[in-house]
Amino acid sequence: MGKLGAFFSGPAGEVRIAAPRVATVDATAAGDAFNGALTAALIQGIQPDIAADIAAAAGALAVAKAGAQPSLPTLAELGKAVSLP
Repeated sequence: MGKLGAFFSGPAGEVRIAAPRVATVDATAAGDAFNGALTAALIQGIQPDIAADIAAAAGALAVAKAGAQPSLPTLAELGKAVSLP
């Protein structure tokens, strides 16, 4: 949903996550960053609402840099942006 945030629906219910406010440099790979972080968090057993927050932070970090692969955040960068469980 881009700047509108994200919506997550699953067996435990629905979660709407606000998009972090960042200056967009390049939106390339924002969805990849979001989906990768969401998948990684869920696979690790992190609750969906927390996983969605982590994913939103990853997408926000990605749009703050130019390019696809260079914009994907590292775990260290993500840990500075959001509290990781």
